[in-house]
Amino acid sequence: MASFDIATRTKAIFGEGRRAELGGLIGETADSTTLVVASASALKRDMTQSIVATLQAQGPVVIWDKVQPNPRVSDIDACLEAHKDSGISHIVGIGGGSALDQAKATAMALDTGLTIAELLKLKPGLPVRRNTLILMPTTSGTGAELSYGAILTDTVSGEKLGLRGANQAADYAIVDPELTYSLPRSEAMVTGFDVLTHALETFISTAATPYTTDLSRGAVERVFKHLPVLFDDGNNNEARAELSYASMMMGINLALSTTCMPHRLQYPIGAETDTAHAAGLAAIYPAWLKHLLPHAEEKLAQCADWIGVGGRSQAESAHNFARATVELLERIELTPTLQELGVTEEAVGRFASEVSGKLETDPSFKARDDLAKIYQDAWSGAGL
Repeated sequence: MASFDIATRTKAIFGEGRRAELGGLIGETADSTTLVVASASALKRDMTQSIVATLQAQGPVVIWDKVQPNPRVSDIDACLEAHKDSGISHIVGIGGGSALDQAKATAMALDTGLTIAELLKLKPGLPVRRNTLILMPTTSGTGAELSYGAILTDTVSGEKLGLRGANQAADYAIVDPELTYSLPRSEAMVTGFDVLTHALETFISTAATPYTTDLSRGAVERVFKHLPVLFDDGNNNEARAELSYASMMMGINLALSTTCMPHRLQYPIGAETDTAHAAGLAAIYPAWLKHLLPHAEEKLAQCADWIGVGGRSQAESAHNFARATVELLERIELTPTLQELGVTEEAVGRFASEVSGKLETDPSFKARDDLAKIYQDAWSGAGL
C-alpha cells in the first residue's frame, strides 16, 4: 500500500443545529470587528438573519454582500480597500461555493493588506493568517468549506484564477444541514452533482490515496442513492443531510487529492458565460467519460461495483458506470450542452489553449488535442 498523509487545517463541526455554536467560536469582540461575507439573497433567509443577529449581540459586525456567482477579483479588492483599517478579527462566510471562496480570499487579503494580484505573485505560497475564518455552507456541493483553494474571476482579463494553499484554508467549518433545507430543488441538483464530480475525480486522479478512495466511495454511493430521492421530494431532509455530509467529505478530498480534467475545462466556460460551475461540469461530463473509459477502466469498474451496476467484465462494468452517471444527469434534468450554456463555436476553438492547472493528474490526458476533442463533443452533445 502506498504511503500518504492525512491532515487538514480546518476543524469541521457537522450536524443539524450546530450553527448555534458560532457564537462560542467568535467570543466577545468588543475591541474588534467581525466581517460577514454573504450574497444578498442568502442574507434574506431567516436562518442567516439569525446568525447575523447572534454576531451583532457579541460585538461590531460589518456585512459585505457583493458576492456573485464566479466571485470577482474586483469585489475582493474593493472589500480590502473599504475595510483594511476596520480592525477585523473574524471573517464569517455564509453561502454557496462563491461566497465561501470569496470569504477565503477576503480573509487572506485583509490579513496581509495585499490585493489579489499581489497575493497571486507570492512564492512559494501564502503566509499564515492571523485572523479567524469561519465558513458556513448553505449548499451541498462545493466542499469549499474544507478545501484549500479559492477560485476567482478576473473580469478584466476574462481569466479564472486560483488562490491556493493550506494557509488559505478556513479555521472552522460549521456544516449544519439545516442551512440547506430551503435550497431550491434546481440548485440542490446542480450542487449535488458537484459532489459526484469531486468524488469521482479525486478517485480517478493519480493523486488519490486509500483514504481519499474510501471517502470517494461513500460520496458516490450517497449521491446515487439520495440525489434522485431529493429530486422527487424536495422536502426530504434526510437526503439533504446525507448530501451535506458527502459534500463535506469531498472538501477533505479536494484538500488531499485533486480533481481531473473536467474542472480545468470548466474554468474557461465559467469565465466566458458566467454560468454555474457545476452546470459547466454537467455539460463536459458525458464527453469526458467517453474519453476517459479506455484510460481508467479498472477504477470505473470499481465505481460500478459501489453502486451495483457491475457487468460480466471489467470493460462492461466501466461502461455501465459511465452510462449510469449520464442517466443520473438525465434523471435530475441536468443535461446542458455547451451551446445551451451560451458557448459559441469560436470559443470552443480557443478554450483548449486557455486551460491551465495540473492536467497530468488525469490519467486520460496525453496532449492538448484531448482537450479540444472533449470541448467539441460537449458543444455538439456527442457523449457516450
